Amino acid sequence: MTTTPTAARRPRHRARVAAALLLVTATAVGATSTVTSARADDAVPLLTTESTAWSYLETGVDPSAGSTDPLSWTADDFDDSQWKNAQGSFGAKGGKATGMGGGYAVDTLLQQYLPGGTADVPTYFFRSSLDLTADQLAGWKSLTADVVYDDALVVYVNGTKVVGYEDSRIADFEGNVGYAGDGGGDPDRSTFTIDPALLRAGENTVSVALYQDRSTSSDIYFDFLSLTPVSASAEATISDVFLNVGADESQRAVSWYSDSTSAEEAQLALTKDVTGGVFPARASSFASTSGVATDGQNWHHATLTGLVPSTSYSYRVGSDADGWSETYVFETQATGDYGFLFIGDAQIGAGETVRDTAGWVETMGTASGAFPDTSFVLSAGDQVNTASNELQYDGFLAPSQTKTLPFATNIGNHDVASKAYEQHFAMPNVSETAGRPDAARAGGDYWFIYQDTLYISFNSNDRDDAGHADFASTVIAEHGDEARWTIVTFHHSVYSVASHATDGDIVTRRAELPPVMSELDVDLVLMGHDHVYVRSYLMSGTTPVHTDEPVDGTVAPEGDEVLYVTANSSSGSKYYDIQSQDFDFSAVQNQEYTPNFTNVEVTADSIAMTTYRTTDMAVVDEVTLSRPADPTEPPVDPTDPTTPPVDPTTPPVDPGTGEPTAVPLSELTEATHTLVVTAVDEAEGTLTATVPRRLAGAALDWFVHSEPVYLGDDPSDDDGVLTLRLPEGLGAGTHTLVGQTDATGAETWGTFELTAVSDPLPGTPGAGGAGSGTGAGAGAGTSAGGSTTTAQADGALAFTGSDALPLAAGALLVLLAGLALVIRARRRRA
Repeated sequence: MTTTPTAARRPRHRARVAAALLLVTATAVGATSTVTSARADDAVPLLTTESTAWSYLETGVDPSAGSTDPLSWTADDFDDSQWKNAQGSFGAKGGKATGMGGGYAVDTLLQQYLPGGTADVPTYFFRSSLDLTADQLAGWKSLTADVVYDDALVVYVNGTKVVGYEDSRIADFEGNVGYAGDGGGDPDRSTFTIDPALLRAGENTVSVALYQDRSTSSDIYFDFLSLTPVSASAEATISDVFLNVGADESQRAVSWYSDSTSAEEAQLALTKDVTGGVFPARASSFASTSGVATDGQNWHHATLTGLVPSTSYSYRVGSDADGWSETYVFETQATGDYGFLFIGDAQIGAGETVRDTAGWVETMGTASGAFPDTSFVLSAGDQVNTASNELQYDGFLAPSQTKTLPFATNIGNHDVASKAYEQHFAMPNVSETAGRPDAARAGGDYWFIYQDTLYISFNSNDRDDAGHADFASTVIAEHGDEARWTIVTFHHSVYSVASHATDGDIVTRRAELPPVMSELDVDLVLMGHDHVYVRSYLMSGTTPVHTDEPVDGTVAPEGDEVLYVTANSSSGSKYYDIQSQDFDFSAVQNQEYTPNFTNVEVTADSIAMTTYRTTDMAVVDEVTLSRPADPTEPPVDPTDPTTPPVDPTTPPVDPGTGEPTAVPLSELTEATHTLVVTAVDEAEGTLTATVPRRLAGAALDWFVHSEPVYLGDDPSDDDGVLTLRLPEGLGAGTHTLVGQTDATGAETWGTFELTAVSDPLPGTPGAGGAGSGTGAGAGAGTSAGGSTTTAQADGALAFTGSDALPLAAGALLVLLAGLALVIRARRRRA
């Protein structure tokens, strides 16, 4: 059948749907949220519900039976003259055209049952065609489609598959007929993009396969709402912008979708330098990796690096060629103690998408409002109910906080069935092997470090618990000494009390994972999945301990004891009842059928967790996980005049100058290009830099080049920050700062710029002399309205925080420099 373009209906792009969804949400909760608005183009839809006729087959017979090509039914020359023909939405519920959920109506009743029985027809087939001209195709950048389906759907254009929803089971079919999908409830609605390269001048065939998920499914539905071309001259439509955590606190990652196939990037600038949405010329640019998303658009991931504490940054994504997103702002937090928000299954779409979104937006607004200085959000998984449903992803991305607070997401069982999860979220250090259940589904264990905490996430959909254990063991062996705390997180709770607690897969995980957590000296495990709040007793492997002690207040683990916490729903989309049986591992359990979130505060000695009800901020539970200082570490008395021991790694000095010998610039490698110069205060004659975490507190010899000048051997502080005094007469231009040892050569280096020749501060003893480093953090640093600060080094932006210590502290810090390595040990695990 041939379809003639009509102006009967405007295209309903997903971004428009999301904007309407957010409008309802803002009205419901009194909050204001923004998304990138969709472009308003006047293109005429090529397909609509009212105007398009479809040939369809509803007998349960494979239309390609007897052909060597299983997709012969999608070809232009396939004979569908014996098929039925109709317009409008297609469906059935209990064999009737009424009662379809979600507000969807049935225009054409489908035959629901196989002839002579009560089993559902497994698969339905639809075909329609478009007549297009070469001029039309030349003027289009893409085509946007809007469809509704229940239970699974696959769309082909001229014999090529362009999108599949809930179609993972189809790979096991012999032929085209079988059951597939997820019969989760009401029909799902999604949009996708079609590349015009799949089309040709003349007749084009659009084919659709629609699947029941099982023989007893109650309903079936299909509606191709619209297919609308996007002009080649239109700017890119950018959506789904999401801020992710980075490998450490100096990084963030940004992910987004675009309907453009051009290269795109993320731009970053200090917020104070962005005026009226205009980014300064010196803004940093970060290229994105990209690919074709499951909905036919292009996904993009970019990593922002060189971030410094206590600083406000602005970012945007896109390109000069195709346009930019709106500008978003995030702030980095101060070093030291920090907090984060822990949330359970938002699972947008488990209830009703608009209502679920409203609850999720309310939770994020309440939580971030109560704890505005929180560092990031950790999600226990099940961001959406249907892994490939982009409208549900619109709901999860709806809160403005998803663009201003970095998120660390776990992958839930409702997220895993589509690569959309990996395309929407750019997590750091994702394993290419661990946590990958199969090639068709999303997965990958990952880890990151924030301040003094190592976080390890498992994709618990992968049942290879031994593989997870090996991944965690390797990460801890390589990075455990960089952190005082270790937190593991995954979706499938092993210590919960609701409907999933007795599932066979959970029982197996409960037997296999906790012994590994204890063996690896993990402190805390955060989980979801069961939509109920549970806090365990301290667990030694699978054995609860201290069960006779009060459950409120502080718990102090000994030996291999681990605390486990399971989060309730954060949106209210779904709850599970507490089972009546006794679970000996459960110290606190709560189900009030109200959205929850947990505020977590981390210090060197404790992790304090307080769980709140979103609706009224009533406390559900509070507990502090405490660890005393390591008894093997001797106390440090800063007033002790005893000379600190000599560091055995200190390199010998040059007998001619009394200084170490500088490593030539020619021996520097990109592998050691890890130093970030965060600020150069030319008025004060100081430089502030951050070394890699592995070098924090280490005493390095510092040289500034090109003609090497020795600056001293001051160690950085425990967070890797140090301030050095610049030598007198250092010329204007680009210089290289190198930290080295005699044993290994250059350990770290970076570049910085001076706009004028450096001068000593008047009246400063030793100003300008070689070896006049002032010690970690001793420089004047940068003030909000004071001396000139020059960014940047290696793409880093100027440091605008107030963490640098005043010059008055310099003398004290010099005295303490020799004790820095001992002090550092206090922050490390025995």
